[in-house]
Amino acid sequence: MNDNIHGPAMWVIDAIRKSLTGEGAGEVKARLAHQDLSPAAAVEPEPRRLPACRYYPECVAASMFMAPDVAAALAGIEEFLHWKQNPNYSDRVLGEGYMDNYAYTELIGPSGFFPGDDFLMGLMLLGPGRLYRDHHHPAPELYWLLTGPSEWRRADGDFTRRRAGEMIWHPAGVSHATRTLEGPLLAIWAWTMDVSEPARLVEA
Repeated sequence: MNDNIHGPAMWVIDAIRKSLTGEGAGEVKARLAHQDLSPAAAVEPEPRRLPACRYYPECVAASMFMAPDVAAALAGIEEFLHWKQNPNYSDRVLGEGYMDNYAYTELIGPSGFFPGDDFLMGLMLLGPGRLYRDHHHPAPELYWLLTGPSEWRRADGDFTRRRAGEMIWHPAGVSHATRTLEGPLLAIWAWTMDVSEPARLVEA
């Protein structure tokens, strides 16, 4: 255990936990309560940056007005984060330049501060003017939007504009898509169970 890691990691996780409300928040909190977040379980991630990380500082700054405790905690852990991408994604299937504008990291999960037990929680970055095509996964999923506006749809519905601060719940297996507008998106996400299967794009 790294004595310098547990405090910052719990700062951000507790700040997120206190802020979660609405559909799906109870399920996320219940699963979070069953995770081992003790000092003995804490690990220091192997830091890794990707091109989309260029948006992180401005997104954290923008979220300061909406969620100051979370924003301050996110600023404090930036140097530790291990950013990655879904290996099934590429510019060929998601559009030229997509991979340079997309990244996610885990706070709880294999590359996060705590390994997690069939539960993941992390951050997603998506640059402006990008379409994250319809995709699905077995894991029920909660998004908390720290920046905005952005547009979201579920199943065969229309895109709906959502503001910073809104929370979006995706039941297991339901397809969904995201479209960013003029600014980048930073969002908290959580998968509550069945996390071993990655997200897969819906065939066009």
